[in-house]
Amino acid sequence: DTRRHTKTHEGLMRPFFLNAAECRLLSAMKLMNTVNFLWVLCVLYCGVLFGQEASLPYGARLLPNGDFELNGTILRKQAREIALPCRFVLSEGALEVIVAKPDGRMHETLLCTDIAAVQVQAMLYLLGAENGSRLPEQGRQGDIVDLFVEWQDDKGETQRQRIEYWIMDTRSGKNLEPVGWVFVGSTLRNGVFQADYEGNVVINYSVGATVLDSPDPAARDDDTLHVVDARKKQPQEQHKPMLILKPRR
Repeated sequence: DTRRHTKTHEGLMRPFFLNAAECRLLSAMKLMNTVNFLWVLCVLYCGVLFGQEASLPYGARLLPNGDFELNGTILRKQAREIALPCRFVLSEGALEVIVAKPDGRMHETLLCTDIAAVQVQAMLYLLGAENGSRLPEQGRQGDIVDLFVEWQDDKGETQRQRIEYWIMDTRSGKNLEPVGWVFVGSTLRNGVFQADYEGNVVINYSVGATVLDSPDPAARDDDTLHVVDARKKQPQEQHKPMLILKPRR
């Protein structure tokens, strides 16, 4: 109900009507801590993303190129993508999770990040991404998001590779096709953001709460679909790897 949201926020700014994406963003913001809430609110309603001047709350900073950083996560305005710090976990073995939090399933994840899942979801909303069903036959499918790993090589040059480069599909014996990842979005239950509770940001075995999920129809029934491509060298922490999330639309 956009009118109800408008009345709730009349004391903060002039009356306005929210579109569906903005309503979802506000729902996500309610789950974030005060610093994150103020930062997202400032970016969305003060026009910072569109080049207008605005005061940033504590913990957020404007980078020289116009991008924004919060908690080590960068919203790249011109590229329309998000970059968050990560590290590789498994160098071989079966995968059920692509990106976990430290309190998640670390024994079966490719990457780990310290960034909260709710912050990732809110920033995807900022880029205009819309969440939805995992599969088209279940309703409107969530937007597809491409994942990359970006790092600095030994010469200090930036390298970038699709996440699928390190994932093998056990059915084909080849690297996973770059079909992208579905923005399904997580929900709130008893005041807790479920993806953060379960420690998931991106999963490939489609069981559990997460922000991004696999679009593979078989992903919910088979936990043996993907393994780490042990032949591929992984950037180490000194290479400062970053996970890049780039919505396709």
